[in-house]
Amino acid sequence: MDTPRFLRTTCLLGAVGAAGALASSCAVTRPEDVNRAYEDVLDQRHNRYVFKPGDQVSIRLYNRPGDLNQTDVLVLPDGKSDVFFMDGHLFLGKTVAELEAELKAKVAGEVRDAEVSIQVAPKDEVAYLVGQFERPGTVTLTTKMTLHEAVSSVGGTRITGDTDWALLRRPYRDPRHPELFRIDLNDEVEQVFLLPGDQVILNRTFLAGLINYLREYVFGILPGGASPTSYGSFASFAAF
Repeated sequence: MDTPRFLRTTCLLGAVGAAGALASSCAVTRPEDVNRAYEDVLDQRHNRYVFKPGDQVSIRLYNRPGDLNQTDVLVLPDGKSDVFFMDGHLFLGKTVAELEAELKAKVAGEVRDAEVSIQVAPKDEVAYLVGQFERPGTVTLTTKMTLHEAVSSVGGTRITGDTDWALLRRPYRDPRHPELFRIDLNDEVEQVFLLPGDQVILNRTFLAGLINYLREYVFGILPGGASPTSYGSFASFAAF
């Protein structure tokens, strides 16, 4: 074996171990603190969002015989769309609350205390899930999408994902200097609400990263090379 090369590998493994220990000791930001930092933005999105052309709207009407669903209602360039009993209804310039009130008034003669649920996917608003997710990629946002809803939409996390913390990279206020938050994906107490352009980066667990490192840089330099079958379970785990 090339001794200098082996020593370099040993030193690198030590550095990887130290980095893993350091990462695990760093504190995460609580979901409520992330949301509080953008309280004004979230209030506008949740309570005062105004429809614009290109928005996708899903509406559910409860407390009516045969509860009604109408999904993927597209707000057309003229600001109108067909919804339930209101063809060519004007959406443009109205808030979600105003549309809810109009729908309730329309069915008031048939249903008392009708319940209306409206979900909006604003045009061109996406977030990005990167790394150890089952289907990493782009997620179409709604105005009230939570981090856990986004993770669920991509099939959840892989077994190799370090769910104790993920990096939320948020360029919403300043694309040139995004804010960075370490967040715990296991926190169920309160949800982080996502904003347009958010990037959620999930790294491998320390063990998965170490095994991957061993596969690439240690087994690959053993005399004669090491076949994947010579460390079967390690190779299977690191293949994620």
